[in-house]
Amino acid sequence: MSKSKPKSVDVYAGIGPALGKTPNDPPVQSFLRSIGHWPLPELEEDEFDLNIEDEARGFSLAFEDGANLPPSIEAKPAGTLVLCGCFFYAEGADDYQQYGGPLPQGITWSDTPASLVAKLGPPKNEMRNKKTGELDAHRWALGEQRLLTASYNGDELENLYIGIY
Repeated sequence: MSKSKPKSVDVYAGIGPALGKTPNDPPVQSFLRSIGHWPLPELEEDEFDLNIEDEARGFSLAFEDGANLPPSIEAKPAGTLVLCGCFFYAEGADDYQQYGGPLPQGITWSDTPASLVAKLGPPKNEMRNKKTGELDAHRWALGEQRLLTASYNGDELENLYIGIY
């Protein structure tokens, strides 16, 4: 019997209002409920971040301790988790199923580095493998406190990250 893939969810629609906020903030709770990840699990002792990995639906949420955020982000008290970003995965990337909901900025899984630059304009940063010089990723600023990073495996889009840094 084959295992059926869980119904896809529109994570991108809910992530925007929740980024940079804590699990106590209503937009974060509402978002997490809508995707079936509320309540959050308790942090392990001596842990300072939390990743909610939904491999079957192709995304991962990154929460970090508010005291460890960069200076450009409003600090939160130590021990307070902040939703910093979300990864969206292509089929098979890091053992994830492909994310089936809408992607940021009209991106599709068939986009290549060249098509993304044509679609989004010149990137803010370009990351290359230090040994081979091969292109690993592009990063674009989306407003003042949002970044979009596209990571590649050759000419194939491997994952997208949208976050506050």
